[in-house]
Amino acid sequence: MRLMHLATLVAVAVSPVIARSQQKLDSTEIQKWREDLAFLKTEMPARHANLFHDMTRAQFDSAFSSIESRLPLLQRHQVIVELQKLAALIKDGHSNVGPWRDSLIAFRTLPVSLYWFDDGLRVRAADSAHENLLGARVTRIGALDVDSAIARVRPLISRDNEMGVRAFTPFFLVMPEILHATGIASSTERIPFTVELNGKTSTVMLSPAGLFPMLTGDADKSWLPRKGWVDARDRSPQPLWLSNQTLTYWYTYLPESKALYIQINTIQHKAGDSIPSFMCRAIASADSAGAERLVLDLRLNGGGNGSLNKLVFLPIIKSRYDMRGKFLVLTGRRTWSAAQMLVTELMKYSNATFVGEPTASKGNHYGDSYRIVLPNSKVTLRVSTLWHQYLDSRDKREMIAPQIPAQLTFADYAAGKDPVLSAALR
Repeated sequence: MRLMHLATLVAVAVSPVIARSQQKLDSTEIQKWREDLAFLKTEMPARHANLFHDMTRAQFDSAFSSIESRLPLLQRHQVIVELQKLAALIKDGHSNVGPWRDSLIAFRTLPVSLYWFDDGLRVRAADSAHENLLGARVTRIGALDVDSAIARVRPLISRDNEMGVRAFTPFFLVMPEILHATGIASSTERIPFTVELNGKTSTVMLSPAGLFPMLTGDADKSWLPRKGWVDARDRSPQPLWLSNQTLTYWYTYLPESKALYIQINTIQHKAGDSIPSFMCRAIASADSAGAERLVLDLRLNGGGNGSLNKLVFLPIIKSRYDMRGKFLVLTGRRTWSAAQMLVTELMKYSNATFVGEPTASKGNHYGDSYRIVLPNSKVTLRVSTLWHQYLDSRDKREMIAPQIPAQLTFADYAAGKDPVLSAALR
């Protein structure tokens, strides 16, 4: 009951914001945004570890001038999208404006959830009224073909490499405020989606279906079910990697493969079960079962406390499983931040074989975000405060690529199959 009451309060609180976002700013709002921009222009270089590591001061000043000069022509959501572009100019993923985790932004979602599978951008889940769209490949949104639409949202995506584009494009392409602000759609209320399903092409009009779900925290929560929605995998066996998404870490023995499977979804101590205790128990369980391999799954791990990484990898490299072909690490487009650091450490100090997709960051990267809360709008813009150098400064790799690439297709997903784990166990 308390949760339902809280949800009602949040809905009441943000509904005026949503209604207001459809109007151009009045003179009072323009002045408040100018004050926010002035504050931000001072705070960003003061708080970031090296704000001009990629862009120039002239580009920074020009971006601010452009936003300020266009304020009389903009609506609230368009200003926020401009702030997303501003943060993305910094060129590091920890410096961002996040409508997927900032509830005060209050962007909405269309009644479909997309994922960029190996065989295209497809509808992965939908509300019950749009169940017939499951599996459909998106070919056009609004006035643009899907490749052009992706190109329009790319400048909004703060990222360390291209895996960030793969990860966040599906979020942004179902936010009507972003679709309107980028010119993909002419309205925020009715947006045409052209899709291809079973060899047939059709266009459907989609309208907002509530607020975009908040994906706060370090673990990837985008796969979690939503009340009243259907998912393409609902009628299939639950794949192992999505079976315990809310747990900090857990393990199970796979007798048919003689492998111990460990999934760590965030680099944090679990209450009542510290990382050392967990790792000790997991490896003891593997030894007791006569395991021949150890699989470490980091695909849902978006970070945490990187200083704890040694508590994960030291027990492994001291064990009998740290041998080529015996120790397998699964990575993907959301393996980022502290999880990226862990992957880099494993690459340096272990005999791990990496399987799956490339990581979402690189060995040397900016991180540890500082939250700049704008005084009037209360929108948060994060900037990186530290430089993490885990590799030689001459190592310019954009990501840690797997030795065994494996991609998820929609057919695999709908059937409850996990091609990444299957490739590792082969």
